[in-house]
Amino acid sequence: MTIIIIIFIIIVLVSVGKKKPEPKKVNYYDVAKNQRPKQASSINRANTINVSVTKFSSKTDDSIIDVGSQSYRIDSDYRLESKVPYWSHSYVYSYSEINYATSNQKKFYQYYKTQFLNGQFLDLEGNNNYAFILLFDLLNEFDQHKNIDQLELQLEILGNHYPKTKTYAINFLIKKMEQVGDADGVARLREDHYDYQYTQVNYSTFEWRNKYKKKLNLTKDETNVLDKIWYSSNNFVNIEYCCVEVIKLYLATMNNLEQIYVDNGSSIEKEFDEIADVVVRKHFRYRKGSNNYKHAMQSCENEFHTNIFKFCENTVREHFGHKRKITIDPYASSLEAKEEFETKLISKIAQIHLVLISKIILPDEETEIKLNLQNTTRWKTKFEEISSDFNKSSKEFMDQIIELGKLNKENPSVENIFFEASKFIAKYDQEAALSLYIHYLDHDLQSITFDNKQLTKTIQKSLFKESIQLENFERIVSEFIHDKDLKKALNSVPQVYAVRRKKIQLDKSLIKEVQQQHSGTVELLNEYLRDENSEDLENRPVLEEQIEISINQGKTEETISIYSKDFVFKPIHTSTLEFFSKNNFSILQSEFEIFAKSKGAFTNQLIENINEVCFENLDDILIEEDEEYYTINNDYYQKLLAK
Repeated sequence: MTIIIIIFIIIVLVSVGKKKPEPKKVNYYDVAKNQRPKQASSINRANTINVSVTKFSSKTDDSIIDVGSQSYRIDSDYRLESKVPYWSHSYVYSYSEINYATSNQKKFYQYYKTQFLNGQFLDLEGNNNYAFILLFDLLNEFDQHKNIDQLELQLEILGNHYPKTKTYAINFLIKKMEQVGDADGVARLREDHYDYQYTQVNYSTFEWRNKYKKKLNLTKDETNVLDKIWYSSNNFVNIEYCCVEVIKLYLATMNNLEQIYVDNGSSIEKEFDEIADVVVRKHFRYRKGSNNYKHAMQSCENEFHTNIFKFCENTVREHFGHKRKITIDPYASSLEAKEEFETKLISKIAQIHLVLISKIILPDEETEIKLNLQNTTRWKTKFEEISSDFNKSSKEFMDQIIELGKLNKENPSVENIFFEASKFIAKYDQEAALSLYIHYLDHDLQSITFDNKQLTKTIQKSLFKESIQLENFERIVSEFIHDKDLKKALNSVPQVYAVRRKKIQLDKSLIKEVQQQHSGTVELLNEYLRDENSEDLENRPVLEEQIEISINQGKTEETISIYSKDFVFKPIHTSTLEFFSKNNFSILQSEFEIFAKSKGAFTNQLIENINEVCFENLDDILIEEDEEYYTINNDYYQKLLAK
């Protein structure tokens, strides 16, 4: 028994004495070096990268994140099998976007970065914000170590494993190579990525800047100012004419702002640093001198320039009569940071624009058409100007309205211009009112739905004093519906009011004889005729009830819905969808409330009913709230239509 116990103890001691083999660690370079682009000096460059990455890893403690005045260590819970903290998609323009992340997202990012540098490429499960933050993080680090080979290797691997970053990574790498004078590297990248580069690069900030640097023939100083902003695409600045005016205003604004600071014995750099210091400490709550503080200070200048660019865009929008503006409120969470930003920067820009706004060139015809398509109610501003300046000249008014109609030819609500114009001019010129109503019908017939709006009872009574006038106009309209001959219809309008007199032939000799024989009777006859005329006027038909202009289109056909039978819409639903369609699928909430009220419905109830009908097939809501607007996704609307 003793022998058995001794043998057991020996076995245990031997087992304890054996060292458990350490798991093999995959080095970042071991994975990366096989993906290095082929070139003559690849061995020497790779060795340089290996040393540099190792040096970087030894100096950086990625388990510590500095936030404000606190530091904390990454939880050991994160493993490759752990769930990635959800981060809703947003456009990332700089490393400072990490400041808007939650504590858990920041912890995961540091773990993700460490794994990336060690050759482990995590599945982000669609949370691509982490990959873009890493892209800008690596670019920031390049500004410190200046090793272009290391950056190229890192971005190549990043693009291969997270493809959505690839286009941006290539463009940023080319820019960095140009900065350090690596002409061979630039040529190689442009050749290697030619197809990829020129099919997708137009969406990048880099190419956008280059386009307008050349178009505006910018100086080196102006180019440097433009390089400080991150371009955010939207419908307004995607119109080249609008973008040019915004850039010109932005450059002029920066020039004036710099002069203001110089006159006060300061400079843009000094003032921006002072503003940034308050923003970083009060809004982001970073401790002064910490790593995050330094990163945020570096990115704040670009953020200031980007917000100034947005402010310039809003000024141009307003000058162009484009009422929809972009929101500029970057530091709302801190009253102190917000006041610093607005007092020292935005308020000065607002004063500068009071002078510069007169130098903004108004849109040309092509741009007007594009803007009117984007904002389907934009015509109302111009219409109000025309109405206010009306000088009793019907011809001039009609010419201005027709010109306004041409500028709105792509606008699905163009017919409303002529309908409102017909109502306005009715009290001044009857023929002009009917002509503009014909124009309204012309555009209404070309739209998706024929609304056939009727003029009000009061206006109709003022236009048609006699039933024969109404009959004449109905005939003109009916013929127009049949032959679509606008010119013929407009030329026929004067016939509505043509005076029709009965010809009476009198025998003058007989009258003279009667006058001589019955002079007293003549006076009685004259009195009789006067009474007869009065009686005739009294017996003429007067239009007491509301007139409806009846339009006969020939054979009566069953109305066919443009919407799929999968969606069981009521008439109020289809009219609501048509209202959205005519307004480019975006309607001010106040305007929609008026529409709903006219239909005898509550706004929220009407929207909810339509969304319920659509949800089962779309698996999403159709009508959404977007700040002050109700909007419909155009792709969803297309699914509603009958095939």
